[in-house]
Amino acid sequence: MLRGTGAVRISLTRGRPGRRRETGRLGAAAVLLALGLAPGAAALARASVVRTLGPSPSTAEPEPVEGEDHEPTPTEVEPSPEPTTTLAESEVDGPTLQDGVLPCGLRVIIAQDESLPVAAVVLAIDTGTEDDPATQPGLVHALAYHLMQGNRELVPGGAVALVHDRGGLASLAVGPAQVRYESLVPISALGDALWVESQRLRAPTVSEELWSSTLRWARRDKSQTWRVPHEAMASAHGAPGLAHDGRRVGSELHQMVPRAIGQALAERFRYDLATLVVVSPHRPPELRREIEALFADLPDKPRASRDRSPRWRTGSVPQAVPIAGEKGQRFVWPVAPDPASVGWATVWCKAINRQRRLPAEPARARLRCHVDLDPRRSTMVLVATGADDPTALVRTRIERIEQGEDDALMERQREVVHGEWIQSLRMPLPLAQRLAAAAPRPSPEPGWRRRPLRWLTGEAALDQPWTPGTEQAEHLELGAAIHLVTPEPATHSTTSPEAEP
Repeated sequence: MLRGTGAVRISLTRGRPGRRRETGRLGAAAVLLALGLAPGAAALARASVVRTLGPSPSTAEPEPVEGEDHEPTPTEVEPSPEPTTTLAESEVDGPTLQDGVLPCGLRVIIAQDESLPVAAVVLAIDTGTEDDPATQPGLVHALAYHLMQGNRELVPGGAVALVHDRGGLASLAVGPAQVRYESLVPISALGDALWVESQRLRAPTVSEELWSSTLRWARRDKSQTWRVPHEAMASAHGAPGLAHDGRRVGSELHQMVPRAIGQALAERFRYDLATLVVVSPHRPPELRREIEALFADLPDKPRASRDRSPRWRTGSVPQAVPIAGEKGQRFVWPVAPDPASVGWATVWCKAINRQRRLPAEPARARLRCHVDLDPRRSTMVLVATGADDPTALVRTRIERIEQGEDDALMERQREVVHGEWIQSLRMPLPLAQRLAAAAPRPSPEPGWRRRPLRWLTGEAALDQPWTPGTEQAEHLELGAAIHLVTPEPATHSTTSPEAEP
């Protein structure tokens, strides 16, 4: 819980979606939001803050679709690296969304959801704790908190206060490669929520007093729990920045002066590195005009993106990585940074956990799988126990799936995961979070296009039946994994220092 001026309250996410500690009025507010009865705010001091987005979809007159918004034909659709399936984007049916890049470099994804009279707004910045300088671990985590301290338009805690005063909920998520500011508000307050995100990264207020307050709150945010050590994650993804605890608040941060803090914010929290996701009952053309107006005064800047794809290895033998305390039982796979890859990794894990033991395997042989979820740095962890040769056990189980021996099992788990995803994406905020995790836009140039909603959420990839030997298993071969083993004992020379020449 973060308190600013006026006893502002905020709910925090400890690193990734699904692990959320909510405080304050969340129980009552959730009920009010669901019923469409959330209280409005008192009159605001700044009249420019209050904006309306026109009538609701049920009463609005149909608007002509602009020329650039026409439904793309198969020849107009650019190839996208998002799903790990052969299904083309142009072949995906169902609802569409608008995906665009503004002249300032901000990517905007607008989706329509009429299930509830609420709107979800997510500002996701493509930076995270793995981007910390080697001499300042925990810097990005602290900077994410400091943006709560306001700027020239917002008092400290003002962004959260504005959302709460309109009957909404606000949260913050800090991960290894993405920082998200999230809000869920009544549709009458959507204009205020969009205005907040259009101001959040501009001219943040920096002072020694505010920085000290920021570090106190950052220190209270507990470290995220992963199934493998940080060194293993860094090795699996080929990203050295993952090898430290990104929630640390050390003396290096306390020694930062306001000028250095401001420079660090300007370098890491920029709109050309951000994606704004809006899910509401409003039609996308209405929101497009509103969003374009809010960001029109920013200077033109090319879209910047960072490649978070793992450095895939090939072969039949996993890479051995010595880590103290390991017993050679854990194997780690990197998962590509898009929802479709995360979905198929989840299907694999569920299937491996339900495989039957073969008669030739030891009676005590067990293989357990878990996926550490993150929008950009997910990992799949297999733990092999009760076998003299853990690598052989893992290889046998994976080959059974790749060769089609467990097709029925894989298909059942695919249907289970697909059904879970459909249920989870029926609410605006989970849908906005999933869209914020979508792969980079095929074309980073300014402009808009309609794209299938199910393509960006990864649902279209999971909708395809399991087929052995396809791209669905491309990056889950044994050679792409790392094997955590015990370090070999160090050898000491028996020659005395005096005997050396």
